[in-house]
Amino acid sequence: MKKNTVLIAAALALVVLFALLAKGCEAVAGGPVGTTDEFREHVRATTAAGESVYRALSPAPTGDPHPSQEGSSSCVDDFGFDDGDVARDEPIFTWDLDFASADDFRAALKALEAAWREEGREVEKIENGIATTLDDGIRVTFHLGWYSDEPELRAEGRCMRYTDTYGDSYDYMRDDNGDGTVDEYEKPNW
Repeated sequence: MKKNTVLIAAALALVVLFALLAKGCEAVAGGPVGTTDEFREHVRATTAAGESVYRALSPAPTGDPHPSQEGSSSCVDDFGFDDGDVARDEPIFTWDLDFASADDFRAALKALEAAWREEGREVEKIENGIATTLDDGIRVTFHLGWYSDEPELRAEGRCMRYTDTYGDSYDYMRDDNGDGTVDEYEKPNW
């Protein structure tokens, strides 16, 4: 009886060990592989997070409310885990903000910090600004740009692995407005 219990416990421990090892390998490889549609939704969620914060800024910035898109040089497969149909991208959008004065920027910074704290978010003080990570892993930063020293809002999604379906016309680096589709005006001219 004891021998059977020990064998069953050893078998269960071995199964748990293999499961943890598989999960660890997946994490080292960059996480699970999603679909192109799941990545599109992640791009939309990242854009929406930034737009939501942009609309909540008070006093409101003036100028163009559209973000510029960036690629990520750190979201790459350094170890060769990805097969040929697996791609990696990290959606990043930045809004260049124009406030009437430096006082308006500081007032908007204080108001946003208070709003995030009221929502129960952890607010991180960064150089010349603040940042928080939303529930879906999207990091939002409101600060003076490191290179421009001008106010900017940045929404940064997580690095995501996804199946790049052959023939799918979606290409994140061509999706300038972050709506999850490559519109006619965003397609290359060649």
